[in-house]
Parts: sequence; C-alpha cells; structure tokens
Amino acid sequence: MHFNINRIKYFILITGFIFYCNILFAKITIIPQESGSQKVEIPFEYINGLIELNIKMNDIPLRFIFDTGAEHTILSKKELAGLIGLKILKEIEVYGADFSKKLSAYITNPVKIRIEDRYEKQEPILILSEDIFSLNSVGESTIHGIIGASFFRYKIIEIDYLREIITVYPDGYKVNMKGFEEMPVTFYGHKPVINSRIKINKQDTTISTKILMDTGSSVPIIFMKHLDSKFKLPEKMVKGQLGIGLGGDLVGWIGLMNGIYMGNFKLNELICKFQDVDSIKLSKSSSGRDGILGNEILKKFTVLIDNTHKKLYFKPNRLYKKKIKYDKSGITLFAAGKNLDKYYIKYIIPGSPADLAGLKPNDRIYSVQHINTLFWPLNSIINLFKKKENKKIRLKVIRDNKKYIYTFRLKDMFH
Repeated sequence: MHFNINRIKYFILITGFIFYCNILFAKITIIPQESGSQKVEIPFEYINGLIELNIKMNDIPLRFIFDTGAEHTILSKKELAGLIGLKILKEIEVYGADFSKKLSAYITNPVKIRIEDRYEKQEPILILSEDIFSLNSVGESTIHGIIGASFFRYKIIEIDYLREIITVYPDGYKVNMKGFEEMPVTFYGHKPVINSRIKINKQDTTISTKILMDTGSSVPIIFMKHLDSKFKLPEKMVKGQLGIGLGGDLVGWIGLMNGIYMGNFKLNELICKFQDVDSIKLSKSSSGRDGILGNEILKKFTVLIDNTHKKLYFKPNRLYKKKIKYDKSGITLFAAGKNLDKYYIKYIIPGSPADLAGLKPNDRIYSVQHINTLFWPLNSIINLFKKKENKKIRLKVIRDNKKYIYTFRLKDMFH
C-alpha cells in the first residue's frame, strides 16, 4: 500500500522532539546565505490541519511541513541524503514525542533550500535515522521532512491561514500592525511558548500554563497529563489515539475543556487531549511547556512572529468566532493505494458509536451513505463524522475479503 500522511485525520506530534543539538549547531560556524531584503510571499497548502510547502533541496523537489514546534529543519527520509548530496558531519540522539524513545539523527553539511521557488537559504539540517512520516511500515509518505522554526531566524514572518500565504519580512521592514495584539510569550530558541490561562471544568479557577505555538500539529490543544496535579481533568473523558510521534502511536485521554485565555482572547469549549507523560520524563524538555497549541486554533488568527525581537502577535480573522467541530464517530482514518482512494480505519475510540457498532481497525471502508468511496474525498468523510449528534451513518467495509454493513448514529462523547 502507498501511504500519504497528509491525508490522515489526526495530527502528527513531531513537535514532541527534544533536540540536544543546539550547541552542536552553534559549533558549526557557517553563516546562512538567504534571499534578499524585500518581503517575500510564500504560498502554502493547508491540508487536513497542516501547512505543506513545496521545496527544493539542492534542486531536488520535496514536500515539507512548516513546524514552529521544532527548532531545526529535518529530513525524515535518510535514503534521500545521497541523492541530495548531503554529507554527514556528526551523529546525535533525539527523543520522541513520548519523551522516552531515542533515535539517531545526523547533522549535515550546509544544503541549499528553496521554498516554492521564492525564498532561498543555505544551512545545515538534521537527518533522522527513521522516517517519522511512515506509520507502522504501512507504506511511503509524500512528506519528506519539516521546516523548523529557526529557518526564518532574524526575520518577521506572517502566517495568513485564510489566504494560505507565509510572508517573510526582512529585519527593519515596517509591517502593518493594524488589528494585531501582542501575546505574552517566551521564546525557547526560536520556538514561541505562550503564557496562557486555562479553565478545564466550568467550576474551576483559572491556572497559568505555558503552551507551545505549534504549526506542526493539527489538533486544537494538547496537554501533558502531569497537569492533573494542578487541576481536575475533564469530568468526562475517553481514551483514544492522540496521534503519531517519533516513538510510534501516542495514546492518552480526550475531553472537553471550558476555555483558554491568551492575552485578551478567550476561546470556549475546546476539545483537549492529554498525553500520558509523567513529570520525570517531561523534565527532559528544555522549555518546560505544559502543552501544545495547534492549527485548529491558530487558523482563527493571522499570526505574526518577530524572530528578531522575540515577539508574537495574533489578529483574529473571520473564523475566530466559529465553533470548532469535532469527530462524533470515534473513527480515525487514513488513505492508501496508488491513487490514495482506499480508506482504512486506523483507530477506534473504545465505547464510541463506531466501536459499539462493531467496526474494527484495519477495516477498509468501501462505501459511505450508499455511495462508493471513489466519489468521497477523505476530508469529506471526516467532515461527515463531525455533523450533528444523532445523524445516521452507514458504512460498508471490507474485512478479510468479505463485505459487511454497519450503521450507527453520531454521538457527542464529551458532554
């Protein structure tokens, strides 16, 4: 099967990486060469909650994700290193999103990186020994790596989710700041961590938290479960898969939180995920963050990151007041096949409508609502599962070369 990571429903927690390599990079005394002094607009594709960019690395075309939650630019497919012409300078170790599994990574010689044929830079990168974008050896991914936060150091960048444009401003450029509000933020390297306040249950008092602004995650918000020492967890939670990280599948708890405050902005009733990480493992993180703020919330704003002066600004857009819809089926899907037209169930939340109906992981969905999946884009099926409670869903699946029909009704699992 051919696997495409950018078609899956759930987010990817590549931002859980803890790289003990900042000092190693500093020892490489190479001054990056980059594009000129004018602002540059870089188009991107926003696909299932991720910012995807077409890049060229030493003139080899690749597909990368822009990830402000990772410090460095990373090539996840080691086998491409020879084709690109990379030379390994040093081997290091990295930790995964579960804060326990270690993998080898390699620092390379400087490589020329050109994004969408508009913005060019030359600098060393990291190569991982294992491909983080392949899920359990299901197949190959069309994503080859990530552009990390430090790629745009010394620049001001604006992420416009509605226009799907990243604007890169040179230092000293007079940016139109109308409508922007400065966020209380601390930068760890080039990664912005927002000082926020949250309330989990309605009757709780608000507590202070530090959340990483993470464009490499498509969830609204995720917290590390050690926070249960600070407040009560949501009164109603379900166990489920949170995503895929360097160490494999990430499992934790999913529930509804009352709200989050960031500066003068407040967002209410958000689905929140809690990763099972204890305080000892979490102490390995250089930022000491409590959680991650993903694109499902970030896309409600135009985001301005001033990497020179270490400032962060949000400007609400037309999505700001729209309620975030969430899955009511309990199904996590992925696309496979040569044309990405075969849809499989990756995970099912225990006790969810899909689980109670009898559906199982690895079932291939053959038809949805009496219509063959050849006529269903994956994102349309995902949106169908977010419809109003009690909507009837009919799926025909293939399991062990036999066809089965299952019906269930969508259910709000968090109220």
